[in-house]
Amino acid sequence: MSAAPPARQPYALLSEQAAARAGGQVLLQSRLKTVARRLGFGEIKRERMLLVCQELVTNQVKYARGTGLVQIWEQRSPEPALDLFAMDFGPGIADLNQALADGHTTSGTLGKGLGTVRRLADASDFYSIPAAQAAGTPWQGTAAWARFRPGETGEDEAGPSFGRYLRALHDAPHNGDCAGLDVDRSGLRWVHMDGLGHGIEAETAVAGRCRPGAAGESPADVLRELSRNLRGSRGAVGVVGEVAAAQRSVRVCGVGDMNAWVVSEGERRGLEMAPGILGHDHRSCEELRLDLPLHALVITASDGIRRNWSLASFPGLWRRHPQLLALVLGQVLGRSNDDKSLLVIRL
Repeated sequence: MSAAPPARQPYALLSEQAAARAGGQVLLQSRLKTVARRLGFGEIKRERMLLVCQELVTNQVKYARGTGLVQIWEQRSPEPALDLFAMDFGPGIADLNQALADGHTTSGTLGKGLGTVRRLADASDFYSIPAAQAAGTPWQGTAAWARFRPGETGEDEAGPSFGRYLRALHDAPHNGDCAGLDVDRSGLRWVHMDGLGHGIEAETAVAGRCRPGAAGESPADVLRELSRNLRGSRGAVGVVGEVAAAQRSVRVCGVGDMNAWVVSEGERRGLEMAPGILGHDHRSCEELRLDLPLHALVITASDGIRRNWSLASFPGLWRRHPQLLALVLGQVLGRSNDDKSLLVIRL
């Protein structure tokens, strides 16, 4: 019996390449051209993507001893976009601001450095832990994220900024984790679920159900409806939440082995989930409402992401764009034996 086609994740990894290996750069550029054409990007945007990709690879080869990887991600909703993400395991950058200045180079070449990436991409951000600051951290090196949107204007997305990381076990076609959201200028509503186990059975449990409720529905009501819809399936664990931009508040309700944190003012606070499994026996979740300062982060994660981290593990990361934050955390903290997913929202 043939397997069901994989669900279209709202944020999906299309390619990962160790670009410093023989033929890696050629293969990466070829895949990027193919993906960009398929997604309908015009010639100007495609040329910018190729230049940014070349700069990211060049930095890894010159400064990071050829270590690292370059990934191509597709965002399908709520707005289409293509992301390039580069992460290396080299000595890092002692002065990131200087490295981002157009024209800066430490190799004696005429390269324009990471400033080229910032200038050509529609959105971008960068993060580095240099060797001198890496004591007690789970990773050192440099990470760069660049986003391209269809059309020549590259308009910013409305509403609170967010980032996602969704990756199936062994990069299989079926992922039992899902993270769906609706966002506008008034705020953001989301559902983040993890179907029990992994593979096609886990994906089938959550497929078509990872949709936030309508405006005005409470997270607790949405979660109760999800649990009813999951009856007869293997079940899932999940978190439902809503961020109200004007009130600077968040409401969260969750059941099962999911993790949720609020990061603000230099502290990380864990949010409690009700025990049980959606679609099976579980306690009623108590909806938590928090008033948060501007720039606070809300992070939810499946159990495919390790939870033994602290803010000090990633110094300075918490000021970066949520999409870069999600990609770095997912790559460093993701387990190798499960589907893994992260959702990061900034007020």
